[in-house]
Amino acid sequence: MSRRKLCRHVGRRRRTTTTTTTTTTSKTPLFLVKKKRTDLKIVQLSRSRSRRKLPPPPKSVLKTNSPPPAEEEEKRSSITKAKNSKDAFKLETNEIALYDTTLRDGAQQVGMSLTLDDKLAVSKRLKEIGVRFIEGGYPGSNPKDAKYFEVEANNAREMSSQSNSGSSKNSSYTDAAEVSNKNKNKNVNNNTNTFISAFGMTRRKGVSVEQDAGLQAMLDCPAPVACIVAKAWDEQCEKVLEVTLEENLQLIEESVAYLIENGKDVIVDAEHFYDGYNANPEYALKCLKTAANAGAKAIALCDTNGGMMPWDVEAITRIVVESLGDTMIGVHMHNDGGLAVANSIAGVRAGATMVQGCFNGYGERTGNADLVVIAANLALKMGKKVVPDGELAKLTECARTIAKICRQDILARQPYVGPDAFAHKGGLHVAALKKMPMSYNHILPELVGNSARSVVSELSGRGNVLDAAYKTGREVSGDMAKKVLAQIKSLESKGFILEDAGASVDILFQRAASDYEAPFNVVEFTVHSGSTSFGVVAKEEDDDDGSSDSGSGSSDSNSSSNGNGTNRNRAPSEGYKEGSFSSNQAIVKIDTFLTKNMETRLSVAEGNGPVDALAKALRSALRDDFPQLDGISLSDYKVDLLSQGGTTAAVTRVTIDFVDSATDLRWRTVGAHSSIIEASFRALVDGLEYGIERCADGCVVDFETN
Repeated sequence: MSRRKLCRHVGRRRRTTTTTTTTTTSKTPLFLVKKKRTDLKIVQLSRSRSRRKLPPPPKSVLKTNSPPPAEEEEKRSSITKAKNSKDAFKLETNEIALYDTTLRDGAQQVGMSLTLDDKLAVSKRLKEIGVRFIEGGYPGSNPKDAKYFEVEANNAREMSSQSNSGSSKNSSYTDAAEVSNKNKNKNVNNNTNTFISAFGMTRRKGVSVEQDAGLQAMLDCPAPVACIVAKAWDEQCEKVLEVTLEENLQLIEESVAYLIENGKDVIVDAEHFYDGYNANPEYALKCLKTAANAGAKAIALCDTNGGMMPWDVEAITRIVVESLGDTMIGVHMHNDGGLAVANSIAGVRAGATMVQGCFNGYGERTGNADLVVIAANLALKMGKKVVPDGELAKLTECARTIAKICRQDILARQPYVGPDAFAHKGGLHVAALKKMPMSYNHILPELVGNSARSVVSELSGRGNVLDAAYKTGREVSGDMAKKVLAQIKSLESKGFILEDAGASVDILFQRAASDYEAPFNVVEFTVHSGSTSFGVVAKEEDDDDGSSDSGSGSSDSNSSSNGNGTNRNRAPSEGYKEGSFSSNQAIVKIDTFLTKNMETRLSVAEGNGPVDALAKALRSALRDDFPQLDGISLSDYKVDLLSQGGTTAAVTRVTIDFVDSATDLRWRTVGAHSSIIEASFRALVDGLEYGIERCADGCVVDFETN
């Protein structure tokens, strides 16, 4: 039996019945082998239908072809120098280039649609934190993306002109941050290593590069970098593109060369590369070699279907890195198997120096690799440089800002940057963290701009309560903490959830103090809701054309008389009456204690619903004593049904978010009761009392004056 020694990986050659065995060298990664007695065998690919071993790189593609003639290389070099003031693909030692595709691949997420202003805002924030490449969109697909590149180029030219840089069109477009030192906004730290990239694809079959609309759109686009997608899976070439394997290589070669000849730096995204390598390693590598020899600056290996395993990604990527020499290799992972971040890290371990992904993991289906988590892992766990010095500490703020721009909720449990990434609920954890901050945190949260926090709940210990009090500036004794903790456990047993309702917890501390005196007290309230909209509606039907007002079809032949000689068909049905109205009226009786003498007030109000009527009545009763309430408004209102059986008698939990327009201070309160109105009113009262204590002018209720 023949034996063959391969570079860090051994497997069965495609379409052969000969079994190949090897002795693993010391360079073989440990996770690629498993021990059986005294023999070492390569682990088979989990994705392989035939359970064959990972195919070895064919001899014919272990090295790239000879470089192009010197004069051609000199021509391309001069174009690049004239175009860019710095080399976008020249990395420092131990640096990994982050390539963000939120504006293109991320925007394909269901429920996410970005306006031009949104795209520009996201781009601005990415440039500020120092992402290496920003893929702005697909200029050949829609006017909005084309406009994005135009605006970015104009903005960069204006800023470059202000800085007297004298750069050319494309040079000024590399990054508007080149004039950061002259930026009037001193709070913004623009970095100088960001390059804008436009997305496209290889030319279509049967069309020359000069006639291909997509390639022409990329040439018209002022972005200095062009990223084109190319097929690297033989089956997709034949069934999807409907071209021969040789024709596909021509598409790649001609498209890359054409863009380079016209002054673009080219990145090739090898679509379905890993699946293609598993199916036909020789052809998949030949696609990469063709792109590299045509002059592509970087090639990204794509797990387009998102189903690869990390050990397979690392093994295959290492083969590519060793086969293509000096060409920059990147990875582009999707998260269908929940491993996009792990696969990206595996690619870097194998030698990839570019990682493509989206901020917060946005993208089609289950999303792309989360560039936020990747950046933190590479920097903090692997010692790689991913953003300029000092910018990693802004990662949390950047991720949350981009989520807000994209109108997406930041995932609370998102690693590193989520609000709950360093939140602790268990009493034992909180007690341990006070003694040793790293006891239950894998990093110091401040390294990525986040912070650790403890939450209070029925699972809390006294340490959680003391920590919550400390963060509000209160000095709480052990006895008071014990008293408040007992109240928290009692309220949560009734349906309250206080872990995210900080204002409700603060009110508990406030009311537990020995010297507490309420600014007001609700004696009673009444709500009346009525409506005249329901009842039997007589709908007229039109006899002329056989159609009724409700669109029910032909009219009834038996018409009735209204006594005036006019016959009308009337079809009684249940519905809403035209011109009907609903009324919601609330009466609130309160005692106020702003002066030494208690004052009782009665207030009546109407509102758009019972809760709105209650809020208006309560504000009306308090406004004279607490005018700061005019600046406090409800920003969100949420109702949760707590019944297991879903009955109408279930306990209802209401959460209300408030905001003070003068300070932008925000807080949340919670109420729970079998009556949704009672639950709402409890949260409303707590929220307004909290707002009175922390009003815009710093007022404190003074019970000794007047």
